Amino acid sequence: MNIGTWNVQGLRGKVEEVIQEINNLNMDIVILTETKKKGTGTELINNYVHIFSGVPKHERAKRGVSILIHKKFHHKITDFDAIDENLIRVNLTINQQLITIFGVYAISDDEPYARKDDFFEKINDELLKIGT
Repeated sequence: MNIGTWNVQGLRGKVEEVIQEINNLNMDIVILTETKKKGTGTELINNYVHIFSGVPKHERAKRGVSILIHKKFHHKITDFDAIDENLIRVNLTINQQLITIFGVYAISDDEPYARKDDFFEKINDELLKIGT
């Protein structure tokens, strides 16, 4: 299984290029960061299931994280949680093993301390949920 990550600096107008490149690299799962996609949900893009989490639709497009999963693993997805525009989690069952994939778009170092604390607390909370 080939897994990777890519900061796409905005997905709008680049979807075909992204899909072509990950197909060329035979990628099975790719975490995309800085997608600047609004809302949360799933969509089918060519041979990939795209699970995304962005800012609310009424806000300016910024941040955003998503996970592309090759359609051959579509039936292996058990659930997902679009936590916020920086964090998404997908659970898969492969070979009778639960696998959790996190997509993380880290916040900028120049963000206020309270925002950084909130970000790392969310990550910690999600990691604590694994195995419980």
